[in-house]
Amino acid sequence: MAIITFWNNNTGKIGQTYSAIAIATQMALDHNYKILFLSTKYNDRLVIDAFGANEQAETVKKIVTNKNSMDLESGIEGVAKMANAGRLTAEMIPNYTKVILRDRLEILSGPKGVSKQEYEKLYEICKEIVNVSKRYYDLVFIDLNNGMKDQITKDILQMSDIIIFNVEQKLAEIENITKIKENSEILLPKKTMFLINKYDRESKYTAKNITREVGEKKTILTVPYTALYSEAIQEGLTTEFFIGLRSKNFDDTLDNTVFFTNELRRANEAIIYKMQELQMRI
Repeated sequence: MAIITFWNNNTGKIGQTYSAIAIATQMALDHNYKILFLSTKYNDRLVIDAFGANEQAETVKKIVTNKNSMDLESGIEGVAKMANAGRLTAEMIPNYTKVILRDRLEILSGPKGVSKQEYEKLYEICKEIVNVSKRYYDLVFIDLNNGMKDQITKDILQMSDIIIFNVEQKLAEIENITKIKENSEILLPKKTMFLINKYDRESKYTAKNITREVGEKKTILTVPYTALYSEAIQEGLTTEFFIGLRSKNFDDTLDNTVFFTNELRRANEAIIYKMQELQMRI
């Protein structure tokens, strides 16, 4: 149905993966979509570690299903072998994913423990993986490499139906957003949405203020920082954290969890609305 890509042009880590995981997980819990979360990052284990509680179950599943040695290699590495052999089909993608929420959310992890040269070869195949995946999943969320130095990144951005441009909550980003809006041929207004990572609503650089400064019509999206979510990612308990939020097991006065959830839902409603707009143009 749609390719939704999280991307930024900063040189350091600004919380993009933190936001992408949160939005995708909330979407999976609130809506009846079959979602694939694809990470392309080099040797970045954050996505795998965030859902660490599920790894033991995945290992058991592979043993029980008695897959051959090629199939036992999960993530992009496994899919890449099938693509290189010319055997990759949409129905085969789930064989290499980790199931987070059955029939709702699966993750396809990025290359891990490989050399930079090996990674570059795998990254080249990501474009084909995205093309194949969208035939099987309703939504494909991509946590994409930052910057725009290589052609593969540019190609994936151009393939994307929606681009979530991730920014930091600081004055310098106002100029950054303005430049992107004025000069980019890839980040077209009709498919680009801006998102503030690890948002602090006590800052004077509020989403509404930044929205007004950059001339956006609708309030820029945010994923607020919350210590409980950050700790859950570190401990591999992301799924449990979000299920706990639905069960109202957390006190909003302690960690602003209601505001956190509301902002995730606002982001997802905006994404769904954008998808509906795109479908109407077809």
